Amino acid sequence: MTTELIIGDRKIPVRFISSDQKAIPRLLTVLESSQLKQSVPSCPPIQEIDHIEVIGNNAVLYDSKARSSVQLPLY
Repeated sequence: MTTELIIGDRKIPVRFISSDQKAIPRLLTVLESSQLKQSVPSCPPIQEIDHIEVIGNNAVLYDSKARSSVQLPLY
């Protein structure tokens, strides 16, 4: 399944399977947290996230600018 998160002026596509749908609110909370950059220094800025995949209790953030991905624990 696919949905979009709206964070500020950005719409970021998020892919997940139906059983992982419950993690979407937590993903939004983590992304909006001001502590995200401190807890995961390699996390790309919101403006550079191309898309996100939620896999279980983790989110994989794909950065199109750096052509990399970062796995972010949600719980």
